[in-house]
Amino acid sequence: MTPWNSPAVRPLTFCDQPLRLLCALVFTFIATVAANAQPAATTDTHASGTTWLVGPERTLKTPSDAAKLAKAGDTIEIDADIYLNDYVEWRQQDLTIRGVGGMAHLQSTGLIPNGKAIWIISGNNTVVENVEFSGARVVDANGAGIRHEEGALTLRNTYFHHNEFSVLTGPDPEGSLDIRSSRFYFQRREGTFSHGIYVGGLGRFTITGSHFKGTDRGHQIKSRAFENHIQYNRIEDIKGGNSSRLIDLPNCGLSFVIGNDMQQAKTSENVDAIGYGAEGCDDRSTQQHRLFVVNNTFVNEALHGTLVKDHVHGDVLVANNLVFGGGYFLRGSGVQKNNVLMDLRWRQSGSWAPPPGSVAIDTAQALPDEEGFSLVPVSEFKPPLGAVERTPYNALDIGSHEAAKSVTTGSQDHVTRLP
Repeated sequence: MTPWNSPAVRPLTFCDQPLRLLCALVFTFIATVAANAQPAATTDTHASGTTWLVGPERTLKTPSDAAKLAKAGDTIEIDADIYLNDYVEWRQQDLTIRGVGGMAHLQSTGLIPNGKAIWIISGNNTVVENVEFSGARVVDANGAGIRHEEGALTLRNTYFHHNEFSVLTGPDPEGSLDIRSSRFYFQRREGTFSHGIYVGGLGRFTITGSHFKGTDRGHQIKSRAFENHIQYNRIEDIKGGNSSRLIDLPNCGLSFVIGNDMQQAKTSENVDAIGYGAEGCDDRSTQQHRLFVVNNTFVNEALHGTLVKDHVHGDVLVANNLVFGGGYFLRGSGVQKNNVLMDLRWRQSGSWAPPPGSVAIDTAQALPDEEGFSLVPVSEFKPPLGAVERTPYNALDIGSHEAAKSVTTGSQDHVTRLP
């Protein structure tokens, strides 16, 4: 019997002579299209997922194109560019979504059709990095750059500006939000207040090395999380700013506020920099009634007011903080010790460290660990973003930064050490 593939019986194909050259060109074209349309190959798709490439010059033009194809464990790489009015709900687990070659800017110019956010994230273990969000608005004025509905979400080097809200999270006690080296500028809602970030009842909220400014009428950071770690950030008003509290923890939570640069304008709408328990903490445990405010620098241009206002007789420690300006370190129950209050005029321009001659130099008091966490600051905010290692010249200074050198001579009549 003659085999099927024998020349005598095999049907003529497109690539038989004399069409072989044309065939080669067609196959080359198809391969080129496929290379742009298909994700970059990985060595083990099941182990590490697939990488999808997005950009104006690629077959997948927008993040929403990639969202239709991505599976759990995949990576989406978005070329740096502006993506107008592209709205996505990410439901997949274990996604990494990153801008490459710079920031991928998700810009909204009208009301968001889904009524929530530019991106809605409900998949667990999602990482977003190098992505910018702006212009988020919805009909009920609760539009966000990201609506985090559940699970664990990590944000690295993200930038939120000119939204109604930057990030809004749902009340997921098993969920978490971890933010590193990100910016939150000028969130504003028409006719009412906004917050720089609004964290619902998550199990844990962590923010480090990030910068807040220009929040309109609301709190720069508001968190209802059961546990909060707010460390080595810069949280400030702008000149003539009208934000409310710098940090608001309305339902308490086990909270550590360590090593932050904080500034309150004289035009602030609330002269309490940190509020604790203002909306009640009856559903929180004894452990979740504990607040530690340690080694922060507070520039209080309002001249009066309070660094920490405890509304619920919580277990509060306020220690090793440096305040330029006036007011109280703590109102309500708790312990305050080894804090330094200094006239605003003695602050060196743009500095968050003690000035030469201050008793705040080399005099931070050693504090024991609490709830398994160290109260010793190991980093300090490094503009424009991020945190760097904090290295004492001798002993640790009071406040959020080390002085340029340890100077202990000179007049100290302008310094008040409070108990």
